[in-house]
Amino acid sequence: MKKGLVYYTDNNPNPFLLDTCRKNLINVSEGKIDDIVSVSSEPIDLGRNYILNDIPRGPLQIFKKILLGLEKSEADIVFLIEHDILYHPTHFDFVPPKKNIFYYNRNRWAVSPVDGKAVFYQTNVISLLVAYRDLLIEHYKRVVEFNERVGWRSRYGYSPPKGLPSELRQGKYKTWMGEGACLDIRHEDTYTRVRMTKDQFRSERSCRDWAETYDIPNWGEIKPNWTEWLRRINIGSFQFKENL
Repeated sequence: MKKGLVYYTDNNPNPFLLDTCRKNLINVSEGKIDDIVSVSSEPIDLGRNYILNDIPRGPLQIFKKILLGLEKSEADIVFLIEHDILYHPTHFDFVPPKKNIFYYNRNRWAVSPVDGKAVFYQTNVISLLVAYRDLLIEHYKRVVEFNERVGWRSRYGYSPPKGLPSELRQGKYKTWMGEGACLDIRHEDTYTRVRMTKDQFRSERSCRDWAETYDIPNWGEIKPNWTEWLRRINIGSFQFKENL
């Protein structure tokens, strides 16, 4: 059973951040992943790279890049990878128990590079999704076809089986909590809305199990120097912490 990564990017955020996240990805997935495909707007050095830059930045571009990567992948199980996530190595240990279910790792902390604050709440994001390749291809073919024909609305959402109107969604999802935390860097060029306080959510239900910290599980404190913290990850001198 082959595991693969499908990495997608618009090359838009800070190049140093993107480079650091890619280097971390390579380091933490080494020995765990058999196949890597990247789909970008400009050439990058990551696995087998394909270029898609003929449509504007937006949901349809994301969906089409994911679909192209899935079609080019040679893996049975695929982890979807975004360009501004710092992954923990244990994320790639997971094996989906069933072939017809989308699985989300919910051990995700959103991190502000401005002050090092990290927040946790229960949510599904496609950057922490893993499933069997055939299931993902089936879903994203439907999503791309519908959105090319009708257009995307925010109420459709992103995370499978979302991406379509509720009456057209197919399949189910389950969640797990990875042993180590993955960090979603909420920088100024992030595509989705940055929400780092509870009052930015519509209701308590939207941010269940809310937690805040400046000492991030497995990663430690970012303060006082975000750039230096990233540099240590970039050059490979960063050491993960064990949570006691």
